[in-house]
Amino acid sequence: MNLFSAENIGLHYPGRPDSVFRDLSLTLCRGENLRLTGPSGAGKTSLMRLIAGLEQPTSGRITIQPHRVGMAFAEPRLLPRLSAMENLLFIAPNAHSEARKMLTALDMDMLQNATADSLSKGQAQRIALVRALLIRPELLLLDEALGGLDMPTWQSARDLVLTQRARDDFTLIEISHDPARLLAPGARAIFLT
Repeated sequence: MNLFSAENIGLHYPGRPDSVFRDLSLTLCRGENLRLTGPSGAGKTSLMRLIAGLEQPTSGRITIQPHRVGMAFAEPRLLPRLSAMENLLFIAPNAHSEARKMLTALDMDMLQNATADSLSKGQAQRIALVRALLIRPELLLLDEALGGLDMPTWQSARDLVLTQRARDDFTLIEISHDPARLLAPGARAIFLT
């Protein structure tokens, strides 16, 4: 089943002389892995936002099946005055037990009461990842979400994502500039220029 399809879409932002992209066609199926690659400014994040339904193309046609979207970015975007656990329960109020399990898997359970603004960037990235997974997404979008983690911490985060993916069979789209740190190394790659 197609989760997303785009026919000859283009995207242009006012004030920018060139289109971000034009005449792009793409189909995403449930359970697929996709890697978006290309230089900075090529439109990787913009395409991710279109796939999530957060933005509309300036030309072409998009069809999006209803889906739960989990998103995590290089910048964690947590609510700063709330604790780590409060940030998680803010979007998944009935998932306290599941949140604790995920925090434990990431060796973060001792920080569940720490406010988000007191966390290091790597700790905040892991909280943002758990938040994205807690909604049991059909589509998980990771935009350099784990880029600042050291290798053992990254491996724990990867293991958590793969465990949740085995359970929920979600579509995974990731942007990573480090090919050694892809969660799904065999993913179909789209290169944007």
